[in-house]
Amino acid sequence: MSFYSGLALTAKSLLTSKGQTVTFSRDNITVNNQITGEQTKGTATTYTGVGAALDFKTGEIDGEHVQFNDKRLILEATTTAPEIGDAATIGGLAHRVIDVKTVSPGGVVVIYILQLRY
Repeated sequence: MSFYSGLALTAKSLLTSKGQTVTFSRDNITVNNQITGEQTKGTATTYTGVGAALDFKTGEIDGEHVQFNDKRLILEATTTAPEIGDAATIGGLAHRVIDVKTVSPGGVVVIYILQLRY
């Protein structure tokens, strides 16, 4: 096990003890009709992870890139990487993933830092 793999396990352990379960879903587009331009959605992909949702600092809220109700989610290294547009449900409230930053020193994903919008 590399140093960064161990760091990912430590992050997961801390998030499991202090965070909460987050359920994600993503619509999958299966068919793109070239003639009509219509897209047919396939079955949604769902995955879960453990994370800690935090408020943005007042100075970070600019009303455009970061809005008042946005949350920062520190998420464990899940087997499915989160993507912009995924739905994230925390404590029964649905949010949309606005931004994803992957922390992966040495090529090993340690955590994801997401911006969520309610």
